[in-house]
Amino acid sequence: MNVSHDKDMALDQALELFWTKGYASTSLKDLERATGMHPGSLYAAFGSKAKLYCLSLERYASRLNQMRAELQAQSDSPLEGLSQFILRAHPLSDADAPLPVCYLVKATLETSQGNQAIDDKLSELLTQNDATFADMFRQAIDAGELPEQSDAKKLARQLSADLAGLCFYALREDDAKLIKEMVGDLATRVRTQH
Repeated sequence: MNVSHDKDMALDQALELFWTKGYASTSLKDLERATGMHPGSLYAAFGSKAKLYCLSLERYASRLNQMRAELQAQSDSPLEGLSQFILRAHPLSDADAPLPVCYLVKATLETSQGNQAIDDKLSELLTQNDATFADMFRQAIDAGELPEQSDAKKLARQLSADLAGLCFYALREDDAKLIKEMVGDLATRVRTQH
């Protein structure tokens, strides 16, 4: 196994650990156990715990964006693609996710460590997410799915807020069926909002 592959696997393990336990609750020992790397190797590969955390956030966002793009490409319309993303790829709907909650939302709720690099990374990734949603809504406007006077940025902000609210609710709700129903309702609202 090459070093690049080891680093890639370690980043995946760290992502899952941070997503599950959070930044503050994840110790260096936890990272060693999860990644199979010694402290010196972790620091040589990633620089610091905060840098590894930021890289895990980037990895998560990249994967989510890739799934969103794939579902968009397979859909008949922009709103259908967005609805399918909510139903099939968002962590609220993904049975394989470490938690049924968006990692970026969970990280934002936990972030008060005073680490500017983490705060900046989260802000950057959430802003990119809003821009992607706005682009999808603009495509829906251009395709005639939404009225011309629709505000794509406003719709994107509302969708981000709705998803974040559902994630917050999912953190405290044990009834997976209820969460699934709420996610389905949101996907239907997105698909039929014209």
